[in-house]
Amino acid sequence: MEGGEAHEPATFKIEARNVLGDLIPVGGFPFKVMVTDPLGESKPAQVRDNNDGTLDVTYFPTDPGTFLVDVTLDGKKVADSVYKVNIDENSKMASPWKSYAEGPGLKPSGLKNTEPQNFTIHAVYPNGKPKTTGGDLFDVHVEDPNFNIIPATVKDNGNGTWSVQYKPTDPGKYHIDVIQRNPSVPTRYDHVKNSPIDLIIDAGTDASMCTASGPGLEPGGLDTQPAKFKIQARDKNGNPIKEGGDPFKVDIQGPSGPIQCAVKDNGDGTYDCEYQPDNAGLHDVAVTLNGTPIKGSTFHVQIKPGAWPGNTFIENFNFTVRAVDKRGKPVPNGGEDVKCTIEGPRGPVQCQLQDRQDGTYFVTYSTADSGNFKISVTVNGQHIRGSPFNQKHP
Repeated sequence: MEGGEAHEPATFKIEARNVLGDLIPVGGFPFKVMVTDPLGESKPAQVRDNNDGTLDVTYFPTDPGTFLVDVTLDGKKVADSVYKVNIDENSKMASPWKSYAEGPGLKPSGLKNTEPQNFTIHAVYPNGKPKTTGGDLFDVHVEDPNFNIIPATVKDNGNGTWSVQYKPTDPGKYHIDVIQRNPSVPTRYDHVKNSPIDLIIDAGTDASMCTASGPGLEPGGLDTQPAKFKIQARDKNGNPIKEGGDPFKVDIQGPSGPIQCAVKDNGDGTYDCEYQPDNAGLHDVAVTLNGTPIKGSTFHVQIKPGAWPGNTFIENFNFTVRAVDKRGKPVPNGGEDVKCTIEGPRGPVQCQLQDRQDGTYFVTYSTADSGNFKISVTVNGQHIRGSPFNQKHP
C-alpha cells in the first residue's frame, strides 16, 4: 500500500477488527479487493485468508503510475479505502522514457534507398544510468513513403544495446517508431525518448540500371590511342543520378593481362574512364558498383593495331634523272644509255629505271634498312654530275 515497482508483485495485509479496534482472530470474512491500473483497467488481486483474522493480498502492477486499491467488506469500504498507490518503473529494466536510438540510419537527410540503413538502441535504467545487459523488449516499425511497413531486424547485443537494420524501398519520407514493449502485456508499448523519427531518403544508385558508353567500349579502337568512355549513374527506375560519390570500379583484362583504368568522378552522376590498350586484340571491360555489375557489363571490346611512329618508315624512294646535252639544253627524247646502281648497308639494292621518252628517267627503289646508301647514276658509262650520291636513311 506504500508503493512498489511495475512487473513486481505488490503485497499488503488486511486485518479484521471489531468496532473497538481489536483484531478478530478467526477467518471467514468476505473481504473483496478491486485494483484499477493507471489506464483505468481492472487488475486481478489474490486474497488469501490466513484464518487468524488476517488476509494476504497480492496484485501484479504491469505499468508505472497511480493504482487505486479498493478494499470492501460486505460491500462497504474499509477504513481509508480507496487507497492510492504509486508504482514506479522497474529499477532492473530499461526505461522507455530514458532509452534512446541513434545512428547513421536515423539521419534526417542524405540517406539512399539502395543501401541498408543501420542504427542502435541504447537501453537506460530509470535512474539514468546506461544498461549493460539485454533482455528488454525493444521493437521497431518502419513506414515507407507508400505507407507500407517494411521489415526491420532488431538484434539484442546483450550489453544494453540493440542493433537495428532496415532496407528502404522507394525514395521519400520515412516514419520510424522505436518502442519498448511492456514485458507483462506485450501489446502495450511506449516510445523511447526520441521516437517517433521522420526522415527523408533519397534515390540511390542502382548498379543494375547504370549505363556506360563511348568509343572505349566500341570495336575498332586502336592500341596506339587512349580508349575513353563514360559511366552514367542511375536509380532503380533508370533516372540519371545528379550527384557523384559512387565507388564505381573498372577492371580490364587485355590480351597481355590486366590494364589500369582511370575513373574520374565529375560530381554530376557521370564518371569519365580512360585506359591505354597495350596490345591489339579482345579487351574485357568489367564495370561494377559495390561488387554488382552495371547494365551490359562485362563489355567485350576488339582493339585493332595502330601505326606506331617509332616503327613507321619510308619504304619507297624515287628520283628523276634529266638528260642535258653538252650545250646545257635538255634532251627532248629518250633512248640514252642511263643506268643506276645502289649500294646499301647490307649490299646491293634493286632499283627500277623508266625511260619516259622525254629526256627524263624515273628511278624507284624500296628498302626498310637504315644507314648510308651509295647511289651511282651513269650515262653512256660515265657518272652524271654529282654521282655517286651519298644518301643516309634514318
